[in-house]
Amino acid sequence: MSGHAKIFTESGTEGVGKTTVDHSDIDTDPGSSPEDHRHIDYDLAHQACLAEIASLFEDIQSDLRIITDRFDDQTKGVFVRQADTVACNPANIAQQALLMQALQNGGILDQINAEIANPSNLADTSPSNYSSIRNGGGTGQGYSGGTTQNSQSPGYAGSEFVTTEDGKTIPLTKAEDSSFARSTGGGDGTVKYGNQGTKRSLPIQQQLWDILETAAKAAKVNVLITSGGQVPVSRGGIKGRNRIGSNRHDEGFAADVALYTPDFKGRQLNLKSKDDLAIVLKFMEACRDAGATGIGAGNGYMSDSHVHVDIAWIGQQKGIISGILSNRYWGGGKSAGLKTGTANTPTYLASLMAPRDNTA
Repeated sequence: MSGHAKIFTESGTEGVGKTTVDHSDIDTDPGSSPEDHRHIDYDLAHQACLAEIASLFEDIQSDLRIITDRFDDQTKGVFVRQADTVACNPANIAQQALLMQALQNGGILDQINAEIANPSNLADTSPSNYSSIRNGGGTGQGYSGGTTQNSQSPGYAGSEFVTTEDGKTIPLTKAEDSSFARSTGGGDGTVKYGNQGTKRSLPIQQQLWDILETAAKAAKVNVLITSGGQVPVSRGGIKGRNRIGSNRHDEGFAADVALYTPDFKGRQLNLKSKDDLAIVLKFMEACRDAGATGIGAGNGYMSDSHVHVDIAWIGQQKGIISGILSNRYWGGGKSAGLKTGTANTPTYLASLMAPRDNTA
């Protein structure tokens, strides 16, 4: 305001921009003395006042535009005087809307909201706690229960929470199997191969096929076998050529599957979704009841979008395959020593497949 004040000083110069107006007594205060008075207007001063007011309105308008742009622009807070023509043009608004939609579709917004609602206790350094905030992006598909390690990059994976019977809100991965109501999809229970051209392109055992088909019909989902049987080392299997990872897939005693509803062109189920998990749990429960001796799923395992189902323990007891650990469940973390690595398994899967080990 100090810069504008000079205008008033200059405008007060005698004889410059001065207008003299005579007012009669009736126009002011009847009965006052003197009866008439003379009023002098300094035109430049009035003009300066109006100019100052106009300038303030221009500043307010500019500030409002900047504030608006901070809501719509990723830069949020960068001062741009031409913001109304740069950040808020239709193309940029459309681009921002597309970005927000991508974040929504990818579950990132749900993850952020969940973390804000129930922040992770980072002081709890137990594997089970950190398993709930581990990224859901595994590296490649297939059960790594042999000698390789299933690597994961940092990130938050506990995108949804459930409320237990005692009123506690916890991540999906830490909820007991009994915390979830079962649900079914809209599929017809079809099972088909989708493993052609992979290193596990062999068919699976008929007993395992029957288990998958029974579970598919129970959960009303369609099952795509993305990783089937592989050639054992004893029969010429070579890692990277016609086999990869765990012995459980030898001779078709294991399968990695993707679940779809209502058909194979529909939605692929993901265990990060509470609604999808209710259907997948129905499928895994039916697999267990039909005779599956090992299930791997969730918690960053195969991107939370596939389920491993096997009867490898049965194959080993028959002497057909070998090198199979006794574990009945897993879902992330270390894979070479699953007896300790099972601590990273989602609680719902551990409780579903208890006890931890198969026995002879």
